[in-house]
Amino acid sequence: MQQSFVERDATGGRAVNQESLVSVPMQWAMFVVVAIFVVLGISVDKIAGISYHLMLLLGLIAVFLRGRRSINSLLHSCRTLWPLYLSASGFTICLILSQFLIGNGSPKDFNFALRFQGFFLLFWFFCHFPPRFFRWLGWGFTFGALIGAANTFWMTKGGVLRDHPNFMPLIAYTELSAILGALAVFSIKWDESLPSRIRKHAIALKLLAGLSGLYSIYLYQSRGAWLAIPVFVIAACVLFIPGTHVVRKIGAALLVMIAIGIVYGSTDSVKQRLHAVQTDVVAFENKSDVNTSLGARFQLWKGSLRLYRENMLIGVGINGYSRALSRLADQGVISRDSAHYPHSHNEVLFTAVLFGTCGIAALLALYFGPVVYFIRYARAQPLPAKVAAVMGVTLCLAFVSDGLVDVMFIWRECGLFYTVLLAVLMAALFRFRQPAPDFIARA
Repeated sequence: MQQSFVERDATGGRAVNQESLVSVPMQWAMFVVVAIFVVLGISVDKIAGISYHLMLLLGLIAVFLRGRRSINSLLHSCRTLWPLYLSASGFTICLILSQFLIGNGSPKDFNFALRFQGFFLLFWFFCHFPPRFFRWLGWGFTFGALIGAANTFWMTKGGVLRDHPNFMPLIAYTELSAILGALAVFSIKWDESLPSRIRKHAIALKLLAGLSGLYSIYLYQSRGAWLAIPVFVIAACVLFIPGTHVVRKIGAALLVMIAIGIVYGSTDSVKQRLHAVQTDVVAFENKSDVNTSLGARFQLWKGSLRLYRENMLIGVGINGYSRALSRLADQGVISRDSAHYPHSHNEVLFTAVLFGTCGIAALLALYFGPVVYFIRYARAQPLPAKVAAVMGVTLCLAFVSDGLVDVMFIWRECGLFYTVLLAVLMAALFRFRQPAPDFIARA
């Protein structure tokens, strides 16, 4: 069974029918798997990994099912968007170089690179989704955020506990829940064609999902997760405030952030967390206790910079971090307690220690390479394409802000979340573009 898409040519003239290279049953199978990933991937153990590998399998089947036509389409997309695909391949290159020059890795370590390497196959497949599938995934973001907030409430006992055992750290879990909530709110702009009565209910539910994402952050009381809130607010003002008046949008963003700060700051739990910051800094400066939450971070950041300077090109290798920290503890650079941390509490510094300058380049490409494409290809495009671009930029910059005080990509679910949603949103941008790229239906 085949599906035809109606596209406009580059001049906006006559419509041309293009036959999809992916059959309707394959599209539906992939959509179901993606929807399950979005709704349950961060909340149910192993769902993210299983769903991701099912997506890759469906992608491979789709490529070879049509034979030469689909293979040519995939190769053409690689030639057209090779810088974007290279951005997703940076850590694969780092691992190959690290294994060749240092040799402390193993074949299973390449699972880390596979989390990002699947982007190009998934993106190609998602480009063959009908536009309504992307709109429906807006509801996936909504239910994913609502489930995340409910699960966070249960795991923290209403914000009382912070150490509930989970298959991924609660700080990363709440950060991903907040991202889903923001994307749910932005997807309201995809619902403008709905009947007014239905749309009112959709707006209410998606706004609730956005607030649920912020509530997840509040419940866990993670100070680092607050850094992503300005990203969400600025993106929302760009999307929802009409016109191109930059000052008006900046002013609105500041007012919203002040309001959120007042609401957050008026609660006892946030006041306690802010007081803990002051206490930790004073204890570290006086050297009365250098192993507080912030004190350990200060040591890890200092130690990571030193390790980077000593191994600037290719780092200490993917399995060399713990040994490197132990050596710093032996030298008295950091305390023994700090040497037991599994990462540097900063994505850039941790990557710099593992893979050196090559790793920093790979990480920055993974962050900002897609941002360039989102901004570039959303210019002078219909609203749905611009919405997809804002959502994509929000995803990337939220991971940047979260990575300032945490290491997101060390966790499997976070890496898969970034890759799948990046592929979905980039495909939505290209699918809503006028004209759509020719590799969507290339003979």
